[in-house]
Order: sequence, then structure tokens, then C-alpha cells
Amino acid sequence: MNTVWLIVAVAFGIAELMTTSLTLVWFSIGALILMVLSTFIESIIIQIALFAAISITLLVVFTKYFVDKDKTYKYNTNLQGIEQKTGIVKEEIPQYMTGIVTLTGEDWTAISEDGEKIQVGQLVKVIRIEGVKLVVKPVNNQEEK
Repeated sequence: MNTVWLIVAVAFGIAELMTTSLTLVWFSIGALILMVLSTFIESIIIQIALFAAISITLLVVFTKYFVDKDKTYKYNTNLQGIEQKTGIVKEEIPQYMTGIVTLTGEDWTAISEDGEKIQVGQLVKVIRIEGVKLVVKPVNNQEEK
């Protein structure tokens, strides 16, 4: 029976490599544990029940651990630090519609924070990011760039 559990472990391991979801690896580990336990437990029904219990327990415990750990991860993207930066309107931003803003050498889709029209050439400040759109407001003459 050890060989069967080894085959199950390898099968789940290969399936995990194809998915990257970090769920099937726990079934692979459960099968490896059962490979050892099967030398002491002869009943196939008990082995399958233990396999299910061990694998699901590992899945629940470690998935929760990794999800909690992932919440503190700061994604390293070009969106970091864009808020509060100043850009220039390249394509007019009509009322409640999108236009184009150039910011740090890149063109971004942008929408006015208050829904007002913003003319080409106007300096704008990024207030926040919603999806892939910048929410901007015009920069007053007294404001710093």
C-alpha cells in the first residue's frame, strides 16, 4: 500500500505544479504521511479517512496562515507613489468621462474627481487610483507642482 500512497503523493504534487494555487500540495503531503502510516494501519477505509482528515486539516490551517501572511505584503508595482503626483492632461477629460494624463513619462486614463471638464495642458494632481484609472483634480496656480 506504500506504493499506492507514493503514487497519490506524486500525482497531487504534479497537479500542484500545474496550478500554483497552493491547495493540492496539502493532499500530496497527506498522502506522504499516509504512506508511513499505512505500515501500521491495514484497513483501507481508515487510511482513506485519515488521508482526507489530514489533508483537509493541512489545507485549512496552512492556507489561513499564508493568506494572513500575504495581507502584509506590499506589491512592487509602478502604482506605488503615484498618488499626490502631478501630471499634465494630454487628452481632454470631459465631464464624468475619461481622458488621458501624462505622468512620469507614461500615459494614463484619468477621470476628474468632481466630474468637471479638464482642458488639455492643465496640470492635475492624482488623488487616488480606481482600478486602472487615475482620479485627478486640477492644480491651482498657488499649488506646488
